[in-house]
Amino acid sequence: MADFPRPPSGEDVSTGSLEPLTVLPERYSLREKDGTRFIECDEAPRVRAVIDPAMSVSASEAAALGERTVLLDGAGSFGPLIDNERKLYNLDHHAGCERLFTLATCEQALLMVHGGLDLGEGDWTLYANDPDLDTVLALWCLLNHRRVRELSSEASDVLVPLIRLEGAIDANGLELAQLCGLSSDVLEATQKRIGDLLSRERALKQEESWTEKDPHAYTLELLQAVDALVFAGEDFGDYTRIEEVYGHITIADRGLAVVCRDPAGIFAVEQHLKDRWGDQLGILALENQPGHFTLRRLRSVSGPELTPAYDLLNRIDPAVDGRPPGKRWGGSADIGGSPRPSGTGLTPEALLSALGAAYQRKSLAARVGRMTAAASVALLGVFFVPLAIAAIVVLPALPFDQDLLPHHAVAVLAGLAGLMAAIGARSSSKRRPWVYGWRRSARGWVSPLAIVPLLGALPLLAWTAGGIPVDVAGLVSMLVAGALAVASTELWFRGLVHGMLVLDGPIQHPGSDQAVSRAAVVSSLGYTAAVLAAAAWATPVAALAKVGITPAQGLAGLAVAAFASGLALAAIRERSLSILPGLGLQLLGAFIAVVAAFVLP
Repeated sequence: MADFPRPPSGEDVSTGSLEPLTVLPERYSLREKDGTRFIECDEAPRVRAVIDPAMSVSASEAAALGERTVLLDGAGSFGPLIDNERKLYNLDHHAGCERLFTLATCEQALLMVHGGLDLGEGDWTLYANDPDLDTVLALWCLLNHRRVRELSSEASDVLVPLIRLEGAIDANGLELAQLCGLSSDVLEATQKRIGDLLSRERALKQEESWTEKDPHAYTLELLQAVDALVFAGEDFGDYTRIEEVYGHITIADRGLAVVCRDPAGIFAVEQHLKDRWGDQLGILALENQPGHFTLRRLRSVSGPELTPAYDLLNRIDPAVDGRPPGKRWGGSADIGGSPRPSGTGLTPEALLSALGAAYQRKSLAARVGRMTAAASVALLGVFFVPLAIAAIVVLPALPFDQDLLPHHAVAVLAGLAGLMAAIGARSSSKRRPWVYGWRRSARGWVSPLAIVPLLGALPLLAWTAGGIPVDVAGLVSMLVAGALAVASTELWFRGLVHGMLVLDGPIQHPGSDQAVSRAAVVSSLGYTAAVLAAAAWATPVAALAKVGITPAQGLAGLAVAAFASGLALAAIRERSLSILPGLGLQLLGAFIAVVAAFVLP
């Protein structure tokens, strides 16, 4: 016989093959997600079939697999099970049953589908460990659950005898299979069909390569062979295949977001997908050209608006770089798209994940935990201040230039703090460092807010109260220490702390003028605490007394200045998308403080 068409993956599953009886669409595909390979059918997008030769779980292990799980023909090492409450099913005829009185797996699957098993509600996983014909026929029934319920009489006259005879053979052997109730002519035709389907398996076993085959590729090819036996070309007169469906994810109100690619228009693709997904489909992301997506809300009354999706995508998409400020995800509540003219910098998988996150309802515990983690990191930044103070106390015992030791200590500790902030941001960014401000700045971020951190730098004069070194070495060491201190605070508070919260709520963006964000408040509080901790040690009481200010008044004023500067720097970081403008302003402020120290008495 001629070779059956190879699966799309190009994997070799040769040795015994079948020829399709007519031209049929290839509805099955091999896919992989999170390291797990599985088979999908275009017409059952919420069902995936995993073939794992090592799969043999106990009842308790099966329960741990979660809801909407179907175990087939030995994948569960316990008796047949129908648990509608947990949506856990074990279609089996080995353990815990009498084989003579128990239907084979493929017959159980056929009856489950006709009995109303709803495989279109929620995401289902089918597990099998050996793709023999009984198992593959069961998989075929479950993957084709919609068509099985509406088979034509011609297709039913092929499928039902095929499953009935194979089930009888698999459960009771060839001799008792003759009693399966088929007429002699139907029995003969069905035996031939089964023989053709088994030719591949027999050839592999004869060559002793059955255990070496790729189980998924083999199963996919056999599923297509069953299609060729059961269906005719006219059965797919209304069938339309989307060029590529990247995946789906659950969003609000039990709806679904689907990301796909197809050259057809958004409305044509919408109709094709609705035929398969029904009213579950909530948001469609269609890629017409590489990187260019159209977003469409498909339930205009009850479905979620697209605004939350735009908001989150604009925070994580590297293509949204503020050059120009209008290069963003956007549109109406019903339809919109990716940044123009460049398109998105996200992969389809990252886009799908973002759509799920945009509509995920975070629990109070999750929000509090996130805030607590960010606050803890902010306080960790404050820890470096007393550590620097301790270093300055200890270092004088070492044989170095004592006049430069404070500057050296500040430089070392600030460098260490900045390095830790950089490592923390890069390691937790999940390959998205731009979320933490590690990118060039957007255009048009300059605003009157820039004056606030400059004015807020004036309290730094207290740090220079001991006088400005007149020698070159002293001045250079002081400037280096100051620059590293400024850089570390920016990396720590506007980079790491702010970045930890930037995905949890609305923030400003290039050209915006919205309210202060939650991320800005938390990072500014941490920044204020660090400044106060340093000032409590560095501010000379005598210098304050000269101008009639008590230490408490001085710290209170410094707290106001630091918090205001922190909020302004956070707003600039959000509007510029980068930590670089804030770093530049901080360095400029420190320079102003040093110059003022020379001028003021």
